[in-house]
Amino acid sequence: MDDVMLRNVQLIQLEIAKEVKRICEQNNISYFMDGGTLLGAVRHKGFIPWDDDLDFGFTRDNYEKFIATAKKNLSSEFFLQTWDSDREYGYAFAKIRKKGTIYQERIAQDSDANCGIFIDLFPYDNLPNDKNKRRKLITKLTFLKMLLKTKVNYKPWMENETINWKRWMIYLPVRFVSQFVSKDRIQKHYMKIVKVANTEKSELIYPQVAEKLGVWAMKKEYFSKYISLKFEDTFFFSAPVGYKEFLTDGYGDYMTPPPIEKRKNIHGIIKIDLGNK
Repeated sequence: MDDVMLRNVQLIQLEIAKEVKRICEQNNISYFMDGGTLLGAVRHKGFIPWDDDLDFGFTRDNYEKFIATAKKNLSSEFFLQTWDSDREYGYAFAKIRKKGTIYQERIAQDSDANCGIFIDLFPYDNLPNDKNKRRKLITKLTFLKMLLKTKVNYKPWMENETINWKRWMIYLPVRFVSQFVSKDRIQKHYMKIVKVANTEKSELIYPQVAEKLGVWAMKKEYFSKYISLKFEDTFFFSAPVGYKEFLTDGYGDYMTPPPIEKRKNIHGIIKIDLGNK
């Protein structure tokens, strides 16, 4: 993807993000810039120049409220994609896509899921304080996420035009098991585990996105309130008050850009159509 095309994609993603902000502000729903989007706001006052997506996060209660509200109030230009609204969708978090566009990821090229230009919406859930409970929770949810993606014909083992054979071997038993369990059953079991974890006292929350928890377990105190940070031109989005600590936990020295060879988009996009923009 060349720089001009990437910038056009970013501008459509910004358009979607403004719709999320509108719904949240009109309905008293708390949200925050997440991951690379928050990093971009702090370090670049907008998109990281080579970033090919945009991420928002919500605590679980705000996420559920947003999904329910967006079903009724989202502009007709956009599509709210969840595992319920799109039966071929393979993630445990929502996306909002721009209708009439294409942004095809390589790993989902054999799926019939909607593949318009999108932004990600990540629910954050409790992570148990007890290390053993934490490990069991992540192991179970990771396996269910892998099952779900395999069930809808995603191929996470694809890299460029080649197969990552190590990753393919990891997914081999998952693909076998997926033949004997329904998508509905996977989803139901997944949410049961998440809800149980959310009833426990915890100092940490984490997003339902990656297969590995990694560094993305965050202290709840970072989200005790929200502030506004500039993102592109004169627009502002919400951020957790503890955004500096959030970024330090997630990226370390977050104000120092990575070396040039690592400045690349990560979604493996193989087809783009901007529609009518």
